Amino acid sequence: MVELTWQDPPSRRGGTSADYDAVIEVLKENPGKWALISAEWKTTTPPSAFKQNGCEATARRNKDSKTWSVYARFPRPKTQPAPTAKVDAEKAQVRQAIQTGTALTPPPAAAPKRPAPAAEPVRPSNDMGMSQFLAARRARGVPPEGQ
Repeated sequence: MVELTWQDPPSRRGGTSADYDAVIEVLKENPGKWALISAEWKTTTPPSAFKQNGCEATARRNKDSKTWSVYARFPRPKTQPAPTAKVDAEKAQVRQAIQTGTALTPPPAAAPKRPAPAAEPVRPSNDMGMSQFLAARRARGVPPEGQ
């Protein structure tokens, strides 16, 4: 009889999706913020587990040129606006200027555009220069043919 040894195979070198579940949960709690996942990554591409779970991930070459740093973030939802403290401050300044009358006056109206030049008459596609020939004959005073 054949004797078998029963055991599970070792895990993969790069890890499994389950290894990153806790990291992805933390990324979801902080949308829009980049996190350094690994400073000593051996390949140029980040783990696919991040993209499969809706995260953005990227790898940047380290100074030693042999390893990469892996960064990931969970994108900010479309309904959650980005921080706009600078824009709000600018809008407040504009409102203040309008209320006090120190706002800029609008520019003068633009000068009207020149009219388009008159279009040349369209020659039929089968003219082959005959209209120019007949016009030149008329200009020289040659009577039309047949007279």
